[in-house]
Amino acid sequence: MKKQTQAATTELILDGENFFGTLFDALDAVEHSEPAPNTYVRLAFWQVEHDLLLIRHPEEITLEEKLKAVADAGHHVQLIMWCPAQLDIHFQKKGLSQGIYNTNLATANALGGYHGRDDSGGSIEVLMEIYNGWNGSSVHQKLVLWSIEGLLTAMVGGMNLASFYWDTENHEGRHKGGMGGAPLGRTVHDSALRLDGPAAVVVEEEWLRRWRKRYYKTQLLNNRGTGTTPVADPKDYESQPKARLEDQPPGYEDVVIATTSSESYGGRAADIQSLLVEQIRAARRYIYFENYIFSDPTLVEALATRLRGPRPPIVIIMVPMPYEENPYPFDYLNYISFAKLALASCDAVTAKGRTVERERCSNWKVSESMNAWSTLRSMTSTVTNRWLETDAFSCQPQNGAELTCPLLQLQGFRGGIRFYAPVRRPSMNSARTAIYIHSKLALFDDSVAVVGSANFSYRSMVYDGELSAFVHGDGARRIRETLFRHYNMNTPEDWDDDAVGDLTDLPLWETGVLRLELEDFDRRVPSDKSPEYKWGNHTFF
Repeated sequence: MKKQTQAATTELILDGENFFGTLFDALDAVEHSEPAPNTYVRLAFWQVEHDLLLIRHPEEITLEEKLKAVADAGHHVQLIMWCPAQLDIHFQKKGLSQGIYNTNLATANALGGYHGRDDSGGSIEVLMEIYNGWNGSSVHQKLVLWSIEGLLTAMVGGMNLASFYWDTENHEGRHKGGMGGAPLGRTVHDSALRLDGPAAVVVEEEWLRRWRKRYYKTQLLNNRGTGTTPVADPKDYESQPKARLEDQPPGYEDVVIATTSSESYGGRAADIQSLLVEQIRAARRYIYFENYIFSDPTLVEALATRLRGPRPPIVIIMVPMPYEENPYPFDYLNYISFAKLALASCDAVTAKGRTVERERCSNWKVSESMNAWSTLRSMTSTVTNRWLETDAFSCQPQNGAELTCPLLQLQGFRGGIRFYAPVRRPSMNSARTAIYIHSKLALFDDSVAVVGSANFSYRSMVYDGELSAFVHGDGARRIRETLFRHYNMNTPEDWDDDAVGDLTDLPLWETGVLRLELEDFDRRVPSDKSPEYKWGNHTFF
């Protein structure tokens, strides 16, 4: 789906405390409204913990408590959660899919079929949705919708309803969320976009498309998903309340709502990827991405092409600081992208003890190792494939022998772009210095900002179920200003000068940005038998 629309207002929401607080306020507003058919709450998430704390002070309030309070007040709550297919769970050997299934099933059992107290008429309905996409894929969208007398508001972004996402804007790492271990210290940075007007109606259309699955059997398991609230009447779908465009405030900001989907085995929708490539090609001033992974070959090649061309824009890629205990192969994949983009923009490279000048070479290229098996999203992916493991660089100096070197063995660059990582210096000696990035956010020339659920990886760009919002115009500039203030950074032009080369250059208690070097990345190729590696490398099996 790629739908042009407008929002009356847009607001960037950063980090878990603000996101969960905004969700609490939305639920509270619905709870204290008069019951009406067009007053309701709709949620859709990859993962939902029913005992998640929405508010910690002055009292602790869980998601389950607040949703039941909304139902007790006479309102309807509808919740969609991903239900991993049994085939995925089997091949993962009690890995990620099994954990998400257990968590979501517990939430379905705790909330599904709940009826408000004292004959209020309120209820909570749950759909455990099986995603009929290519093997190993998941429906990864994170959507919040709340309507009060037909006035609809939406939030889209990267945070699930799970304790992992709990952190403050200061990234103190004191709520046992985020990524553990040195140097991350339970930190996590994430983003969401609050929007209303016609754009919220478009988000609800996608939610309703998914809710419709409650009324038919799935292809994979021939059921509606364990934990699904029973359906009394399949015709009930046609009577579901739907926000009307004429009831929304007029739109002043242009927004495109785009999705990734592989639910049709005869094709796929990769509109998020295609729109990102369009923006990469159109950018003149700067391009910015932040995510825990930047590895989609299409995006990397589009950036490399711009960097090789005349008058390239500033390119800023923010990833988490690489660390030795990372259980996923993201550091390795980020290194490969870093090397490719540096080769596209540097003045010289050092490899095998030789330093060669780009301008003195008649040939300068990167050879890809990805093969046909790697691009198939079907049962053929059970075949061991290659995914960037043996990518290599070659060049032909004018006066010297040809140089060929695997990307994993490059020794250094002179000039060219670099990757960056957010950091915080909480004390003189603390090991808690890095900030884990889970946000899926991109910026282009202060004219377009992208916020949503889609990681910048192959699986999110090609076959997982994703939704991202592309905000155009003044809203994009405001998003950039809010984000840069968060990092204590100024403009894209000042970014590299404002970044620090060493943590000791950062004032105490401040958040900043660290320049990353090639030697910061772990170059060990993970085992192709590792479920985490296959998941990060875009296949499960």
